[in-house]
Amino acid sequence: MANFEKNPNIRSTEHLELFVEGGILHCIYKEVDMVDLEYAQACVSERLAFIDGKAYPSLFDITRIKQSTKEARDFMANEGNDLVSASAILIGSPMLKMTANFYIMVNKPKNPTRMFTDRKSALEWLSQFSA
Repeated sequence: MANFEKNPNIRSTEHLELFVEGGILHCIYKEVDMVDLEYAQACVSERLAFIDGKAYPSLFDITRIKQSTKEARDFMANEGNDLVSASAILIGSPMLKMTANFYIMVNKPKNPTRMFTDRKSALEWLSQFSA
């Protein structure tokens, strides 16, 4: 895992840990009980500030999120996907699996999106979208 204290290419924000490796943006969500619309908007703002106008295939590690609201999921599927060429959602619990499946099937993100339970498979899938 990345060393967030010593690498200037890695940013730790209020909500996320962000870095680019192998042409893939890694967005690791910090532990939170509920992602609501305001929280989702803050995460997207932090991500967009970090990538500075460049689109990336992105790994979204949501293993430390407990729940999200419908409004947050709707936002993430649309405006929240700006400059994301493909999304791999890394989950770690049955509840997150249900939420991620719902997000993919009902919210229908505007980019290719898949759910994974292991980081290696997610990165392998995303590699086809990196330059």
